[in-house]
Amino acid sequence: MATKRSRRKATWMEISVKHAGFRGAGTALKWAYSWAYAREALGHDPTVDEVADWWRMSRRTAFRAQATFREAFPDLDSPAQLTSPEMRARLRNQLGLAGRLDRGEHPRREPTDSEILELGQQLSDVPIEDLFGDDQ
Repeated sequence: MATKRSRRKATWMEISVKHAGFRGAGTALKWAYSWAYAREALGHDPTVDEVADWWRMSRRTAFRAQATFREAFPDLDSPAQLTSPEMRARLRNQLGLAGRLDRGEHPRREPTDSEILELGQQLSDVPIEDLFGDDQ
């Protein structure tokens, strides 16, 4: 009698490494986190230029990071799908939007490796078998 295997979902990290390698995955997930942080601060889905302005990065760097994100996640239109409601709430808490932004303070800092890894470890909707075949 065959046993029924559970269909585990792939993490965002697994998907990005599969498509862009380890270095590309790190860049893509950092872009996704930076984009999500800017989205919470600005109150809407930001453009590449808005993310660059928010993080005080060059426009060229922002477009390169976005290109790596698109390579790592070819089926996604934007990083919006990577962030869960819990992650969005955490980002809003980090920003302290109610107080600090009203006072004109902008808490801009590079995302930490652990924050990027936390984003990458969230489950996607993609079954692991679809990504790597039945070997997993």
